Amino acid sequence: MKQKDARYKITSKQIQEIKQLRSTGLSYAKIAEAIGNITWATAYYWANDAQRKKARQKNAQRRHTETENKTRIKRDMKTREKRWEENPNSKLAHEIRSALSDKRSRRKTVRGIPIEEAKRLLESGKLNTPNKKLD
Repeated sequence: MKQKDARYKITSKQIQEIKQLRSTGLSYAKIAEAIGNITWATAYYWANDAQRKKARQKNAQRRHTETENKTRIKRDMKTREKRWEENPNSKLAHEIRSALSDKRSRRKTVRGIPIEEAKRLLESGKLNTPNKKLD
């Protein structure tokens, strides 16, 4: 699998392998050794969803001014809308994630689908789209 984005040091296949090895209880250092050419921190980043989310939020906050963020939000919304038009499943996945992360109220449905069923649909992987940064 060829990488389009040079910032990524590993392929999606390696990411899946890291997650699989971690689920067997292997330490991050042993996973890094098994994959080869990565550090334990890279294995930790890709195996731990909460850590990855935390790192991305931290990085996003420190890089841009308020004006830059407004411009980025407009640009990102255009990109999202284009992606949603091309693949309606990606919009449904976005709406489910949004409903699940909503802190102000507890949503009971998403597009008429009970929230628990929507969560299972999201977790099933049926709504996943390929990573456009990788071929």
